[in-house]
Amino acid sequence: MAQNLEALRQAAVIYPTIAILFTLPYLAWSYRRYGSVFSLRILIVYSFILYMLCVYCLVILPLPHGDAADNLHGHPMQLIPLDFVRDMIRQADFSWRNPASWLALFTRGAFLSALLNLLMTVPFGIYMRYYFECDLRKTIMLSFVLSLFFELTQLSGLYFIYSGSYRLFDMDDLLLNTLGGLVGYALAGPIARMLPSREALDQISLARGRQVSLLRRMLALFYDTVISLIAAAAATVFAGGRAFFWAIAAYFCVLPPLLSGRTPGMVWTRLRLCRKGGGIPYIYQYPVRFGLEFAALIGLPVALNVLAIRQYRGDNEAYLTLFLLMNGGYILALLFACVRALMHRPLFYERLSGTRLESTTENMNH
Repeated sequence: MAQNLEALRQAAVIYPTIAILFTLPYLAWSYRRYGSVFSLRILIVYSFILYMLCVYCLVILPLPHGDAADNLHGHPMQLIPLDFVRDMIRQADFSWRNPASWLALFTRGAFLSALLNLLMTVPFGIYMRYYFECDLRKTIMLSFVLSLFFELTQLSGLYFIYSGSYRLFDMDDLLLNTLGGLVGYALAGPIARMLPSREALDQISLARGRQVSLLRRMLALFYDTVISLIAAAAATVFAGGRAFFWAIAAYFCVLPPLLSGRTPGMVWTRLRLCRKGGGIPYIYQYPVRFGLEFAALIGLPVALNVLAIRQYRGDNEAYLTLFLLMNGGYILALLFACVRALMHRPLFYERLSGTRLESTTENMNH
């Protein structure tokens, strides 16, 4: 039991890192598929990740170390089905004529280990039926494949990192884990009646995706910034320093008209630029919009800080005061812009360029 608790503690320590690494790809997929991120879906998906991590840690931990790791030669495989029943009887000194030994059957290590192996995959069966919408046959197959993966992980000495297996490959584990997935499938029926269906989750996500959220804007801008910088750097390598600016300009001013008012980042997040009255923006509106946007985000603060450094090069106190005032004002302006975006109000560069963002989620086939 102490080993299992330690394995769960290790999973809890690792989980935040896994969650952070998973977040950006998950946001990308969610906005691409639904145009939104739904909180209940996040709870389900991230709880599934936590569950899988806990199960994996239970399987591989504790790792052997020191002399034990150096002298591994592997364990013989246990290939007899239901062999744990014999272990239960032997450990309990079971006798039909002795009722006291009946209770001992269910308090010894063999039974508790078998019960743990069964319970370990019950949540897996629930997730498979409720969220991933797997039928009974597929749930049983996936439960078996998951268990086989765990057993092969143990048999291979953690993918041959160790010289031999440090856990037993056990046929009973395969049977009990698969049975656990089947039990989870059965339990998912009544559980699903208390929760919104997967179809309902999808419909709510699609409905929310018809609005342009602040996070969606930021994600599209992040994609476009990264892609455009990579393209500009490549252009600089082949055509010299001036190509950097022209590559950025082409990305934001030439490419969107060719993509019906969208940048690659907008394509991925299901967004599109349009005029205030509707329709694809005119050619001149793209440089106005993106020029003002990047001037406010990057150009203006950089220019002000460079001027402050030149003006107060020898006066550290004056420079620090001006630095705090300028950058504090910049942060307040960003916060104000974020609040307006959260309220679905047009930002200054949208008003001046006569453009706005709209969602293309309603055009999805679902």
